[in-house]
Amino acid sequence: MDIEIVIADDHQLFIDGITSILSKEKGISIIGEATNGLELINLLKNRPLPDIIITDIRMPVIDGLTATREISKEYPDIPILALSMYDQNADVIEMLEAGAKGYVCKDVEKAELLIAIRQLVEGKYYFSKNLPGEIKDWFLKGRNKETQTLTKRESEILQLVAKGRSSLEIANTLKISKFTIDTHRKNIHKKLGIKSNTGLVNYALKNIDSNS
Repeated sequence: MDIEIVIADDHQLFIDGITSILSKEKGISIIGEATNGLELINLLKNRPLPDIIITDIRMPVIDGLTATREISKEYPDIPILALSMYDQNADVIEMLEAGAKGYVCKDVEKAELLIAIRQLVEGKYYFSKNLPGEIKDWFLKGRNKETQTLTKRESEILQLVAKGRSSLEIANTLKISKFTIDTHRKNIHKKLGIKSNTGLVNYALKNIDSNS
């Protein structure tokens, strides 16, 4: 199954360049483009959702920061990778606080961009090699405090696991891709220290009220 990507940038030439590069990669598909934050937000409505969004920060109408904040609230399962010419600490921190899961500079090499994309769709985070180490430390310290706590979506999935639903059934119920469900399940396994699917089902049955 391809990784489906939406790209947002106010320079069509840049979108065309990234699309040309990524479209040549096996297992990757570009399913949407936007030239400002408002277009990006509207693009996600009433259509299949992407596996990842790549967005610039500086855009007209609605900027990437505001769009990221809104999308993270409405679609928390879609990881957002900020791709920008700006690598100032304040810009990076604001994007991460808004909900972005990764940040790379526009002069990033193709190999690193592909690594970043794959890291994010696997539920991980990625930071450009060029970013100051203190930013990575600042963010990861905050994330580490939350690693053992299930997110709202993970709790919803565990609830459905307790009801005996398969990953595909859960995906249909929550209206997100099976790929995303599988990623959440991996994170749940890691957080709870459970290795097998049978173990996760047993945990859910013992700890979750399947009737609620």
